[in-house]
Amino acid sequence: MANDEHLAILSKGVEVWNKWRLENPNITPDLRENDFWGGDLSSFNLRDADICGATLSNCTLLKADLRNTKLYRADLSGADLYIADLRNADIREANLFMADLRKCDFTAANLSGAFLINSRIIDVNFRLANITGAYIKDWLINNRTNLDGVICEYIYLDWNKKERRPINGNFEPREFASLYKKIIENTDLIISTTLEKDNNINNQGVQFYSNSTIHTWENLRFRSKTEIKIAEALDRTGVLFVPNSLARLTTTKGRENKEADFLICYKGKWGVLEVDGPFHTAERRVEEQERERIFKKNGIKVVERFDSERCYNNPDEVVQEFFNMIEIGYS
Repeated sequence: MANDEHLAILSKGVEVWNKWRLENPNITPDLRENDFWGGDLSSFNLRDADICGATLSNCTLLKADLRNTKLYRADLSGADLYIADLRNADIREANLFMADLRKCDFTAANLSGAFLINSRIIDVNFRLANITGAYIKDWLINNRTNLDGVICEYIYLDWNKKERRPINGNFEPREFASLYKKIIENTDLIISTTLEKDNNINNQGVQFYSNSTIHTWENLRFRSKTEIKIAEALDRTGVLFVPNSLARLTTTKGRENKEADFLICYKGKWGVLEVDGPFHTAERRVEEQERERIFKKNGIKVVERFDSERCYNNPDEVVQEFFNMIEIGYS
């Protein structure tokens, strides 16, 4: 089990933790089997740490230093590891289902038996990494993913191990990389074209961009895990709601598209619930207020904003308060 002292230091935030790591280079952090679900570990120095068996599902590990880290059988499903450094990491049998691994560095890492189904393997460096026995069905990969020197005796397409490749025996050295590069050459254009279409034609306001992190729930896109919390709370109430979609309405400039975080119909009355994140700066308030006025001029009487931290920690409370505001606004 994890060391309670190490967990206490970690809970104080990235600055305290990284300072402690710098001052105590000979201490190996013991974070085994702890539940970090949904936490933010961006830019944390977790180099050489023992995180085996830990739950890191839906965590944000943006630019985290995970060099030589032990992640054996850790649950990283849905985790955001964008630009994380995992050189020489032990990631054997880890669950990386639907993980965002864009621009990660897995040089010489051991991913044998890792669950990579539906993960985003875009611009990733797998140089000299071991992916023998990994599960790779529907991983999203592109021609900039580096497979040079990758070690792969065999892989599985699906979790049930029935779809083994090769069916018998093992790949020859460098054979997997050579074969997969040919597959990428044939499919990369299709993938790029699909993403381009998503960018240009999509009623949902949340678009795919190579430098952005998109969170998904029930086949819908969201900009943050906080928005998903609100979506889940709304879903529990059974109301009709439209998340992050472009609405066509009349503005002072004519007909335009405007996006609301959540357009909600409660007892036949419409309202807009906005989630204020760290990007909602004072400088943006003029633009936001103008958009709020546009929605109100088009018949949406209630447009309310809620702090992101409160939305994340108490989504059901926020939703019920919003419903009360709609009742009052239309009374």
